[in-house]
Amino acid sequence: MLSIWGAKSRPRRALSDRRGPDRERLGAARDVLAYLAEAEALDAGAHERALAALDLPGRRPLPVLLTELGLIHEATLVTALSEATGLPILHEDEVPGTPVLPEAIGADFCARARVLPLAVEADRLVLAVVDPFDAEVPAALEHLTDRRVARRLVGPGSFERAHRAVYGDLADLGETDDAGAGDDVARLADVASQAPIVRLAARLVRKAFELQASDIHLEAEEADMRVRYRVDGVLVEAERLAKSVQLALTTRIKIQAGLNIAERRLPQDGRMKAPDRGQEVDIRVSTLPTAHGESVVLRVLDGSRRVEDFTSLGFDAPAIARIEAMTGRPNGLVLVTGPTGSGKTTTLYAALRRINGPHLKVVTVEDPVEYRMAGVNQVQAHPGIGLDFAAALRSILRQDPDVVMVGEIRDGETARIAVQASLTGHLVISTLHTNSAPATITRLMDMGVEPYLIAATLNGVVAQRLVRRLCVDCAESAPATEPERLRLRVPAGVPLSLKRVCGCPACNGTGYRGRMVVSEIMPLDGTLRGLIADRAGEASIAAAAREAGMASLAETGRARVLAGDTTLDEIGRVLEGQI
Repeated sequence: MLSIWGAKSRPRRALSDRRGPDRERLGAARDVLAYLAEAEALDAGAHERALAALDLPGRRPLPVLLTELGLIHEATLVTALSEATGLPILHEDEVPGTPVLPEAIGADFCARARVLPLAVEADRLVLAVVDPFDAEVPAALEHLTDRRVARRLVGPGSFERAHRAVYGDLADLGETDDAGAGDDVARLADVASQAPIVRLAARLVRKAFELQASDIHLEAEEADMRVRYRVDGVLVEAERLAKSVQLALTTRIKIQAGLNIAERRLPQDGRMKAPDRGQEVDIRVSTLPTAHGESVVLRVLDGSRRVEDFTSLGFDAPAIARIEAMTGRPNGLVLVTGPTGSGKTTTLYAALRRINGPHLKVVTVEDPVEYRMAGVNQVQAHPGIGLDFAAALRSILRQDPDVVMVGEIRDGETARIAVQASLTGHLVISTLHTNSAPATITRLMDMGVEPYLIAATLNGVVAQRLVRRLCVDCAESAPATEPERLRLRVPAGVPLSLKRVCGCPACNGTGYRGRMVVSEIMPLDGTLRGLIADRAGEASIAAAAREAGMASLAETGRARVLAGDTTLDEIGRVLEGQI
């Protein structure tokens, strides 16, 4: 039994005993979530997220939902469900080498129902199941085969691997759409390998490198296919492609990314490489079925890019001094917070650039590894095989590191391990999704970290956003309007000119080129530590931080506008009306 039950806990009453034959699967799912929360296998935040996801349209089986959302480790979930239901867990040596009863139970059905026949033993069929609360499929198979079904529990990721092992890589993991059900896969692959399609795919990727785009979006629409690039955090439409090339282009990219070209009804994720300036650039590929075909997003991960320093990222001298003070300690926890796409990981790398040296052992766990740094041991997380942030962090701590970077604290388990590591003599730096520096304290508490531990370990928080820089080649100055004065809090009568967007070939006509950080930096002093230990609210912590000299995101943004680095409209766009 796993330690999630704790020394004081015993397995609760089996859910299968509480579950009457008429109970719907949704009710069973709510039961198991309550059970997992009671067993402390799910923290409060994960429990609430899972409950909310249950009500979404097209709900997936609970084990798939929990693992895909990253709310629980697959091995922990399967063990907990086994304890709850009394069902044994599937062992690798039970997976058959060839299909069992293939004349009655097909590969497509197994993929859709997430079941796998393992063996026929006299009058019973041994069946691996992902969802132990689905009574309909085992009952149907009992009727079909005239055999009693004996179930084995298997996690969603282990099921997919077992399914491929039995039925092969080209097995259809789900239904294909009617239009493509009869397609000749070999013919489709041949069309996708023809020179025009190969050149088109290469051109789209090459354009991304030229624009320094972070993502390529290929979006299927009713009459054509839209191509957009995310440049400096903003999506820009580049062109529209004929509908006739959509399937071939999508197939070409899927072939390069090692995806199943016959599957068009399920999302897939893969990776490919493309050359850029003599370097091989990693590209993450994600496909998503939509009403008009598959949408494909390619994320460019140029690990060869130079790691920026704090100055080039846009931090001013006082901000750099505060960050260096927080990261210059031999132990403690430093967090960089903000929404997705706010440059948190880049700031962590800038901190590592300052910290790294021959006298320190620095280890990171990331998903993905976005930059490669000499002298740093970088670990790629693989949640699908059990190497999530928490599991990797536990192993890293046995490597005797001085500094540990965790790409993201996503759950209570990772947060607690990070805090414990910082207590035992390690400097831990990581990212977290919060809207402000003071909100980080509340978020850590919500993840189950005790306030006294936060107060004892947290060195400080950097909350940040990325805003576009004005193009230095074309920006022009003009007098500020009265509404702009009010938003910038500049008194009437004080001369004020602001830089304006123009547009030129250097900035691709946008008026902006590159991005910079707008930050809110909160080092922890004695007053803040006392408030945190006393469970003070976010407003009280924010007020004390401002009194200690913390400039808010809005204040930093106004300073960037007054310095001529960006525009008021850009700050307002990123800070969502705070200015």
